[in-house]
Parts: sequence; structure tokens; C-alpha cells
Amino acid sequence: MSRRPRTPGRLLFRIYLVGIAQLVLVVATLFAARSFIVDKPLRHGFIRHAAYNIREWEELLEDPVALQASLDRAARLLEAKVTLRDASGRLIATNTSAPSPELTPVELDELTLHGERLSRGRPPHSLTLPIPEEGPLEAYATIITRPPEPPPGNTALVVCAVLLSTAITSLAFARTLARPLQRLAEVARALGEGKLDTRTGIRRRDELGQVAEAFDEMACRLTHLLRSQKELLANVSHELRTPLARIRVALDLAEEGNAETAREMLSDITSDLAELEQLVDDVLTAARLDLATGNAGVGAPPLRQEQVEVQSLVDKAASRFRTARPGRVLEVSVEGSLPPVEVDPVLLRRALDNLLDNAGKYSEPKSPVRLRAQAAGTPDTLSLEVADEGIGIESEDLLRVGTPFFRTDRSRARRTGGIGMGLALARRIVDAHGGTLTLESQPGVGTTARILLPLPPSELTTGRRETSSPPGHRRGA
Repeated sequence: MSRRPRTPGRLLFRIYLVGIAQLVLVVATLFAARSFIVDKPLRHGFIRHAAYNIREWEELLEDPVALQASLDRAARLLEAKVTLRDASGRLIATNTSAPSPELTPVELDELTLHGERLSRGRPPHSLTLPIPEEGPLEAYATIITRPPEPPPGNTALVVCAVLLSTAITSLAFARTLARPLQRLAEVARALGEGKLDTRTGIRRRDELGQVAEAFDEMACRLTHLLRSQKELLANVSHELRTPLARIRVALDLAEEGNAETAREMLSDITSDLAELEQLVDDVLTAARLDLATGNAGVGAPPLRQEQVEVQSLVDKAASRFRTARPGRVLEVSVEGSLPPVEVDPVLLRRALDNLLDNAGKYSEPKSPVRLRAQAAGTPDTLSLEVADEGIGIESEDLLRVGTPFFRTDRSRARRTGGIGMGLALARRIVDAHGGTLTLESQPGVGTTARILLPLPPSELTTGRRETSSPPGHRRGA
């Protein structure tokens, strides 16, 4: 499948255009502000000073020498070119070698009507005012000041350079955002097409990097979930094959008239069916606990909690283990006087049964299994430990032990049985009670499974009761 050439996306152009639009808006705002900040104050000050001079020149119209001196002073101090004419246009006085032209009749009417007239040059640097300010027009003065110096260099070239710089930086910024988003979209499509090993590979320290990291973590969880489902199908198919095959053989033998041989197989079939019933029950219980934990209890019954004595809980678990494995040694100890716990006794005993069953499966028949109950360091925590001296668990498998359908016995030998649901179900039961289940194991040394459960506040007395029971002996069951 050929990859399509990477083309700029709409987001890139949008981000780019936003940068350009911001620059254009800034330039337009500066030009608009110039008329309010520079031009209008300058014009207002110009008119105010000119009106002051008009009143002075009005008083000096009859004194040509003083009037000319005043105009020369305005040229020297204000750098203003002044031309005075009477109402008929005759030149009265000026301080420049090129006097301003006389006004036309239409311009005179405009001057009389408005009291001032801006020239057609560059306002506010040229202004014509009547003399006197009020009443019939006798004369008028045209005043021209020197415009401010233009900015150095070519303004258009500067603006173009700024626009080009903004375009380059906006494009670079847009690409840093658009490329990771395009990559996320590509990976999402690939995952949707079933390519479970696809990852973004984006490593950044900003929010986009956090999104990409979260996306990769989600993809890993989805991949693990789908692989777990495939393992479920494979393991369940394997576990169903043997009992179904035995049932078919027994039926074929019975059909052929060999009822005696078929009857001899009934005990094995009964054992296989019991294991299958246990498997179905474990899967359903784990599913209900998952629903109760992850979906606010919708579709799953709540825990039936009640006050249970720790000693009674331990004794019943020990009794079930000895009944199931009459040849094994089980050492039971309850340290101190522990207060009752608020638990679902059926489910918690099931968790202990699964841990004891695993300890019995994966240890030699002559080695002991230990069940211990005690306060875990603090008076508000109960510790239930199941320890064996069995084969142990490899370090690479220890992280996966407890996930559904995972078994360290990859050969799936019938000697051990099961499909890896016992520990997973125990972990879910403990989690539902607000506790934790941890494993400590060394290959060839043994495994210790530890359940930590919260205890109600109570005084714990010191002391120790410990028993080491021989095979077949039963305490408090």
C-alpha cells in the first residue's frame, strides 16, 4: 500500500493565516491610532497657536512694521510661513518669498461659513483663518508649518520585511502543531484498520506530547485487551477439548455396547465437568466484579458484607484445603487477637481457596503450605499470607501473573489444570474489598501471596497462636 504524499492540512493554513491576520490587525490599529494620537493633537495645537497669532496680527494691521516683525518672529520661532491678504485678495504682509495664492470666491465663502479652512495640501500643516475671528471678513492669514520628518528608509520595504518575517515564523509555528496532529490522525486510522503495533512515536514536552503519550498508552492497553481475548479463546478451547473428547468417547463406547468401559470413564468425565463448572463460575464472578468496579455496580450484585471473625475465616479456608488435598501439610497461624472484619465471607474465602489451591498445585506434595493471619504493621490493616516452597515464578512472569488467562505453566499440563483465572479472580475480590494483593516469589524457593485488608479501629492484643497440623488433622473447620 503506497503512502499518500504528505500535504499541508487545513489546520496549518489556519494557524498561518491567524498569524498574518494578527500582524495586519496590528498595522491597521497603528495607522488608525496615529490620527487620534498624533494628527489630531498636532492639528489642535496648531490651530490654538494660530488663533493666538491671528488676534495679535489683527491688532497690528495698521502698523506694517510691527506686523512684519511679528511674522518674522513666527517664521523664526515656529518655522511657519505666513501670508496675510485682505478680503479682496491684496497682499498685506508675508514672511516668505513665495506667498500663498489668494482664495477664490468659493473658498472665501467657505472660510466665512466655517471660520477656518484647511488647505488642499497635507493637513494639519496648512491652515487659513479669518481676520477678525468674528464679524465681517476684513482679511485672512494662510499659515503653513513644516511637516514632520518622514521615517528613515522605505516604509513599504520595512512593512514587507515584517510581513515576510511573520509569514516564516507563523509557518514554522504552524508546522510544529500540524505535523503531530496529522501523525495522531494517521495512527488512529491505522489502529482502526487493525494494525495494533502502530504507535505515534511523538516525544515532546508540551501538551501535544502528553496527548501522544496518552494515545500510545491507550493503544497498548487496547492491544493487550485484544490479545487477552485471543488467549481466552485459545485457553477455553483447550480446556473444553479434553472433557468433550472423553464424553464423546464414552458415548461412542456406550453406543457400541461397551457399557462397562464407558462407566469406568464416568469418574474422569465428572472431574472434568467439575473443573469446567469452576472455570465458568470464575469467569462470571470476575466479570461481575469488573462491572461492579468499573461501571458503578451496574449489572453486578453488590458485596454481601458482614462481620466475620478472622479465626473462623482462616479455619474454613484451611478445612477446604485439607479436604481437597488430604495428603498435604498446612501450617495455620493467627497472631494476636484480631477484631472482626467487614467482608463478603463467600468471596473472600474463595480468594483464599484460590491462593491455597495455587500453592498446592505448584509445590511438591511433601513441602508444607503456610496460612498466616496477623496485623500488617499498623492496627488498622489485616494481613493474610499464603506461602509455599514450590517452583516459584520467574521475574519476567511475575508482572503478568494475576492477569486473566495467563499461566506460567505454558504447556497447560493436565496435572495442574486451570487456565489462569484463580489468581486473577482473587485479585479482583481483594480490590472489591478495598484491599491489595501482592506476590513475592523466587524460582526454586517458593511464592508468598499477601492480602492486605482494612480493619475497623480496635485494640490489638499481643500474643500468638500457631499450629502445625499433620496430614488429615482438622482444626475449627
